[in-house]
Amino acid sequence: MKKALLMLTCLFVAMAFCSTVAAKTKWDLHLNYPAGNFHSKGAQEFADRVAKATNGELNIVLHPGSSLGFKGPELLRAVAEGQLAVAEIPTGMVEGDAPVLALTAQPFISTNAFEQRLLYQLSKPVYAKTLKKFNQMTLYTSVWPFSGIYTQRAVKSEADLTGLKMRVYDGTGLAFGKATGIAARKMPFSEVYPAMKAGLLDSMYTSSVSGVDAKAWEVLKYFTPINIVGPVNMINVNMDAWNKLDKNIQTTVLEIAAQMEDEMWNLAGDMDRKSRAALVENGMTIDPVSKEFRAELNAVGEKLRAEWAKKAGSDAQTILKDYYKITGR
Repeated sequence: MKKALLMLTCLFVAMAFCSTVAAKTKWDLHLNYPAGNFHSKGAQEFADRVAKATNGELNIVLHPGSSLGFKGPELLRAVAEGQLAVAEIPTGMVEGDAPVLALTAQPFISTNAFEQRLLYQLSKPVYAKTLKKFNQMTLYTSVWPFSGIYTQRAVKSEADLTGLKMRVYDGTGLAFGKATGIAARKMPFSEVYPAMKAGLLDSMYTSSVSGVDAKAWEVLKYFTPINIVGPVNMINVNMDAWNKLDKNIQTTVLEIAAQMEDEMWNLAGDMDRKSRAALVENGMTIDPVSKEFRAELNAVGEKLRAEWAKKAGSDAQTILKDYYKITGR
């Protein structure tokens, strides 16, 4: 009798243990950039804080360098369909599915990080409404330092852009190329170096941080900080996966996410300064933009933003109007 009671007790304990294990949740987080990139490091910090704060009830496993096999333009739908529970999604790369999300990726719309965050804050309600249609929500965002151009020759004016064979990463880059005579090609970052070596490209547009990641000095000589855009990345979660979490865990995750957003936006400026120093240390020339060249770039930006706003719709136009009013543009 005692032996039977003991076995029954052990069975109940085992069942309880199995139930506890089953309650734990694992999310695989798709990341676009290498593990050493500051966005990926930020995501790891987020995952570590969540695991600690939830006592391991939610475990977020990182997959940097697009190792899960998804490309930027596919990510919005991959999360919507539940192929990914959570993913890092650059706003400018998914405008094919949701044009308004490219609002924070418009050319020369911001001149500094403060203005870029203001633009994102104004856009947040519309972003949330749009993402709801794609069965997802944003946990937190981060921002890149503003993108410049890497070239083999000095670029001092709009005329110097003509004929460049440039890698870009979004629709804004393609539009900028068309407007300035650049032969722009959108391709994953992993394909840039081989394309340079093969002579298919002679330039690229990206941030100082990505230039360091790619060791741009090995194939290019100049970095010109035209500051075309400060790309915003969203860490988005599928709503079905989100709704499976306990309410207390949801609250904890959102609190940590809010902290991460502030930290990541503040970090971008520091990373830009460090990366520019690294470019110079490795022999690359950072060419400042003259007032005349800046005026030419701003004129191109105004034209492209106006064209984009027509297709993006009334929500985008309203946000732009408010943003221009606040910033005095």
